[in-house]
Amino acid sequence: MRSPHDKGETLMGLMVGLSVGLVVLAAGSAMLANQLRGHRSALQDSHLHHELRQAVDWMSRELRKAQYSAQAWETRSATNCDDTFCDGFEDFSIEDNWIDFSHDRNHNGLQDQDECMGFRLSGTALQTKRSCNPSGDWLSITDSKLLQITELRWQLRCESHQNWLRRSVFMTLKAQWPGDASRQVSLSNTIHLHNNLPSSLQALYCP
Repeated sequence: MRSPHDKGETLMGLMVGLSVGLVVLAAGSAMLANQLRGHRSALQDSHLHHELRQAVDWMSRELRKAQYSAQAWETRSATNCDDTFCDGFEDFSIEDNWIDFSHDRNHNGLQDQDECMGFRLSGTALQTKRSCNPSGDWLSITDSKLLQITELRWQLRCESHQNWLRRSVFMTLKAQWPGDASRQVSLSNTIHLHNNLPSSLQALYCP
């Protein structure tokens, strides 16, 4: 049986306790929301870096083959290059963010229509060249809704060694999360071209 001297919680005490509880709950909710936003941003940044890395790796693999010909042992020497993979600017050239090159995909020593390649930046999309046609048949390989490419640069480096021209290309690719310029990723790679050319072609392919 309750003593007449016992006192229950007053309405004011209940209100104060409820207010304190709500403040703690609000602070905890804000902290959780911040953690979720941070986790979401980290996942998006990881996705951005992964997509850019895949693009850089694939472009590097293709570019290493530039001006490969299965018949090079017959058509090339330290003083001459007499095949269809070293007779024009479509075989290797760089202009601004654009690079063109060719290589002998089917190893027959002849330049077929699908053996001219290239990469360029069109708006915020990365594109690849699919044919030797004048139009190039360019195809976008990135989706600007998911990844915005903001910069593509090529820097050619050449050196002569025993009458052969050794070349490498320094590539820089930058991208950002769509609609958020504050979140950017930049990757660079030095690509050593596997197929040397006669030094006599330096003016054409390594000005």
